Amino acid sequence: MSSTASTFAYRAQGFDGQPLSGTIDAESADVARQRLESLRLRVLELAPASAPAAGAGRLRGEDFVTFNQQLAHLTAAGLPLEQGLRLIAQDLRRGRIAATVRQIAAELEQGESLGESFQKHAAHFPPAYGRLVEAGVRNNNLSGMLLSLGQYLQTVEQLRAALWRALSYPAAVFLALCFVVAFIGHFVLPRFEVIFRDFGMRLPLITEILLKSCRQLGTAAIVLVALLVVAVIVLQILRLTGRDGAVRDVIGLHLPLIGPTLRRTLISRWCDAVRLGIEGGMDLPGAMRTAGDAVGSPRFKREVEALLAHLESGQSLGTAARQRLIPGTVLAAMDLSARQPGPGVLAEVLGTLARMYQQQARAKVTLIPAVLTPLLLAILSAIIGIVIIGMFAPLISLIQSVSGGGK
Repeated sequence: MSSTASTFAYRAQGFDGQPLSGTIDAESADVARQRLESLRLRVLELAPASAPAAGAGRLRGEDFVTFNQQLAHLTAAGLPLEQGLRLIAQDLRRGRIAATVRQIAAELEQGESLGESFQKHAAHFPPAYGRLVEAGVRNNNLSGMLLSLGQYLQTVEQLRAALWRALSYPAAVFLALCFVVAFIGHFVLPRFEVIFRDFGMRLPLITEILLKSCRQLGTAAIVLVALLVVAVIVLQILRLTGRDGAVRDVIGLHLPLIGPTLRRTLISRWCDAVRLGIEGGMDLPGAMRTAGDAVGSPRFKREVEALLAHLESGQSLGTAARQRLIPGTVLAAMDLSARQPGPGVLAEVLGTLARMYQQQARAKVTLIPAVLTPLLLAILSAIIGIVIIGMFAPLISLIQSVSGGGK
């Protein structure tokens, strides 16, 4: 590439009408347009763009969905995989990941297999991505596998986003609750304590309890807010480094409301990933092991390994011991469909199971704000009510004593 090349941002349509956007390096806008048109893309917009900023980390979320979609459309258009990867590398804004994609393209040109190359750079991609892509290559259906992977990844992101949206409002109510308790504990109750000292009377029990615990209540609320903020930051760091699975297994799966949602999400993702492996030409044990890596849950992976050991002993999935995360109905359905001729039956059953558990997970997600929000509001109302009663109880007693003394 020429040292005088510039970066151009483009918006185009693929041969099937699918929209594509990204950047391309070329000596001029005309050269960039010619290169895009040579890839059977219809250019809609083309303008100079700034160079990609350097960065680090793993491709995930919307960034990875976009990467996978671009690779799928470029391979469907007949573009060689190496050339498609180099073109996508120009579109990535994270410098190290773009360099990794270019390195994979170079390794493919040197004769290395796609799976080996992706495994070598697995830290930058979701688990088992390379194995699923290699299965698509072996089955001579890479574009179809990539498109199916794209749908799978979009489903995963939609479930994750739905869970975060469901938790956001209860979290906001919880923060408001902590703020109110901290304000009352540090500013309101101490002022009433000074006023009550001048009354020279015995305070009601509820008032004494409030006054003795006011500082502790305010401090506890501040500590809870700090813990919540730290937990969110730590989870984001773990997610970016791909280590959030163990925390989710230890904490998330045991939480009320959230645990059943995560469990159904993991089952749905695993069934869908097994389906992808079967459609890619993998045998059932290989597809199960790849899917176990793809879901990113160490506990789920251990259960899959136990099932594989059961299969290797010559027994069927239907006779496997009951697992904590993988339901027996899923194993029985897989066992029954695997006995049918052709892999299409098993893939269809797995797709049905994935959709069923996805719908169940969405239903559980809707329960989270429906239960947590009223509960937190009730707690907030109760705290405010107790504070009002505790603060006005001495005033009521004082008024009653004054009224009784005046008769």
